[in-house]
Amino acid sequence: MENRPLEVSIQDGVILMVIQGELTGERLPLLEEDIKKANAFIREESEKASRPLPILIDLTELSGTYDPSAMLLLANLEKVDRPYVTKTLCFGANPTIKFAGEIISALSSRENITFLKTKEEALAALKEGA
Repeated sequence: MENRPLEVSIQDGVILMVIQGELTGERLPLLEEDIKKANAFIREESEKASRPLPILIDLTELSGTYDPSAMLLLANLEKVDRPYVTKTLCFGANPTIKFAGEIISALSSRENITFLKTKEEALAALKEGA
């Protein structure tokens, strides 16, 4: 089975997103498809809960090889999800991916995105805000 560029699920009222592999030109159609599914999933789960939800994003398997268009697609994901998200905690990014993520956040005008080193740090930060 092929690894999708972006996978999304929910656990205990937290949206879990994994962005993985290379986000190169030939994978952009898959990424676009995954983003559309993620947008719908996040909106539906937020509406079911009758409130915005937090998101944890796992970047540990993201290769760091990406097409600049992938950054614009991810920025659009963040823009569309804004009303359905309380905060976004990203973890597992190397310095290059973190820098790209900060650019994506700036492009989306989202200020509630935090980058942490480990999943444990992200979970602790999530509990602090609960």
